[in-house]
Amino acid sequence: MTEKPYHHGDLEAALTNAALDFVQTSGIAALTLRDLARTLDVSPSAVYRHFPSRDHLVSRVSQAARESLAHALLEARDAVISNGRAKRRSIERFEAIGRAYVVFATQHSSLFAAAFVRCDVPPAADDDPSAWSVLVEAVNEMIESGAIPASRRADAPIIAWAGVHGLANILTASIWPTGYAFDNEIDAVVTGISRAIS
Repeated sequence: MTEKPYHHGDLEAALTNAALDFVQTSGIAALTLRDLARTLDVSPSAVYRHFPSRDHLVSRVSQAARESLAHALLEARDAVISNGRAKRRSIERFEAIGRAYVVFATQHSSLFAAAFVRCDVPPAADDDPSAWSVLVEAVNEMIESGAIPASRRADAPIIAWAGVHGLANILTASIWPTGYAFDNEIDAVVTGISRAIS
């Protein structure tokens, strides 16, 4: 088979972006290396040079999905405009991150599923940006402002993550109970997390 040259820049980035687009419409379970090669009109061997196996591709796509989530959290955090003092501002930024997490999951459910899919191949590098780091930074900001005690530094991030991730999974699994308003309950969970770690 004649090797097809790739003339559009960074093939690895193009493969990752094409895979993300595919996952958003068809889900990560349907993703294959050969379909990806056909999408970009390159040979399967060109794809395998960057991703030796499907697990390597899934690992990279999963990481890219988590990085997309982290960008959404940062955008929501940085959009907070508060005329209050540092303590109130830190709480508002923390809660904005929590809301953004759940909104991302519901608006991009296939990407959210891909972000946390089980994969035996570890990422080649740390997530950049990292959703976990965004959360830890928000907790540290709350501690520095006096919103929560320093004794919560270790457990507050995992409590917060468990709360919003649990709610996100309930919503994306379509098991949301009747009689509850979506936005109201997101606010209730997020503010409940703030109280729980204070």
